[in-house]
Amino acid sequence: MVPITFSGEPNTMLRGVYRKVGKNAKVLIATEPLWSIPMSWIFFYRPMFLSIVIGLSSTEIGLLITVFNSFASVMPVIGGYLADRFGRKIVLMLFDSTCWLTSLTIWIFSRNIWHVVLAYIIESCVSTIYSVWECLLVEDTDNEFRSIIYGSLSAIWTIGSLMTPIAGHIIRLYGLDSGCRILFLLALSSLIPAFIVRQIYLQEPNPTWRFTRENPFSGIKGYLRSLSMVRRNRAILVALIIIIVAGFYSSSYAYFSLYLIHEGGLGLSESVASLIPFASSTISLILSVTVVPKLRSRNDYLKALILGHGLGALAILLLINSPKGFLLLALLSAALLGFYSTAAFSVSRTFLVNQVDSVDNRAKAKTLSLSVTLSSLVNLLTPTVVGYLFSLSPKIPFTIILIAFSASALLLSTLILTLKR
Repeated sequence: MVPITFSGEPNTMLRGVYRKVGKNAKVLIATEPLWSIPMSWIFFYRPMFLSIVIGLSSTEIGLLITVFNSFASVMPVIGGYLADRFGRKIVLMLFDSTCWLTSLTIWIFSRNIWHVVLAYIIESCVSTIYSVWECLLVEDTDNEFRSIIYGSLSAIWTIGSLMTPIAGHIIRLYGLDSGCRILFLLALSSLIPAFIVRQIYLQEPNPTWRFTRENPFSGIKGYLRSLSMVRRNRAILVALIIIIVAGFYSSSYAYFSLYLIHEGGLGLSESVASLIPFASSTISLILSVTVVPKLRSRNDYLKALILGHGLGALAILLLINSPKGFLLLALLSAALLGFYSTAAFSVSRTFLVNQVDSVDNRAKAKTLSLSVTLSSLVNLLTPTVVGYLFSLSPKIPFTIILIAFSASALLLSTLILTLKR
């Protein structure tokens, strides 16, 4: 195994790194900013839009996200079947473009809860392509260089979050109502060229990668075989648990932005609140560019995951103990949360994919579908429950997240000790 060196001119360095990455991965990485930047703004401000403009309670917002999770728990399984039958590129382009463009159009004109429900249902159908997208992303790149792919995607998402103060400025100029609709319109306009580029340059994988009748992981039985494989392999099982915890955090994220502006939370203004994801993203970007691409071995990934979850727990502890309006401590909490954000996506996904490939690379598509489905099923009621708890006290949901992060760090520590025996 030859480590990647970072000497020489920056352009030469980048060419050297990305020479190891497959063509489809390069296309998806190149077009990712057109999705990540505007959507990171939307995901941060949309809960405020639902609460203040549409007038929904925290419990109602939770119910909406539960509706989203209900569809998201089923659609990846359907996506895996459709990809086997019709090809991965066709399924990716059909569901990705149709669902995003339609849902964003509805968000632009949404005025009441029924518009929002329809937008959420259509948006949830994007989950059909989660495992398909990830297979196209990694399958033509060697295992040891996949961390470059996930690190790049994490860095791009982080850049979008770093630019959240721009969205905050738009909100300050036009107000939360018109400002959010402008963000929805920007996202819609940005995604159209992204889909055009993907349609032209993405390639259907070699037919030998497709599932055939001789493949034990083909069809519906393939999901049962994948579950059996997960049950027998402790590292894959732990990776799935970590992804479920990340799904729990993601399902609760709507209340993170609400906590920042809630009187029972930090009590910040909508525009000042945008500085929190900026601080978190600064750390996440540095880690995604400097640390994640250098991770190679299973132990490297496990140590990074332990550190990420441990610092994530510390970040939440600081957040819920930050005095109202005290921005400095909140920024420190956000910076520490950047460690968890990097581990929750870049490191955990690379770790899962590589562990599956080490057992049977034919199981990758089905196992990735299961990771999304299981996470969605386990967290099906999480948004509603968290929304209710938030209405009782904004600090309660974050106390539960603190416990989940701490338990994950302990579980990972146990795994790394077990594997060393």
